Amino acid sequence: MATETVILLLAFTLLAAGFVIWQLPIATCPQCAHCASEKLAKEREEEALARRFYGIPLCPACGRHHGSEEPHRR
Repeated sequence: MATETVILLLAFTLLAAGFVIWQLPIATCPQCAHCASEKLAKEREEEALARRFYGIPLCPACGRHHGSEEPHRR
C-alpha cells in the first residue's frame, strides 16, 4: 500500500472519530445532577451580570444583586 493511501486513511479515521466525539451528548442531560448544577450556575452568572450592568446593587445580607422590593433568597 502506498504511503499516501495510509496517510489518507488515517486522516479520514481521525476526522470521523472527531465528528463522532463532537456529536456525543455531553452536558445536555436534564436528569444529571452535574448538568443541572452547571445550568443553574450559568443562569446565576448571567443574572448577576445583567443586574450589575443595570446598576442593581449587591445585597450584603444574601450576596445577590436585587432591588429592595425583592425578598432575600439563597
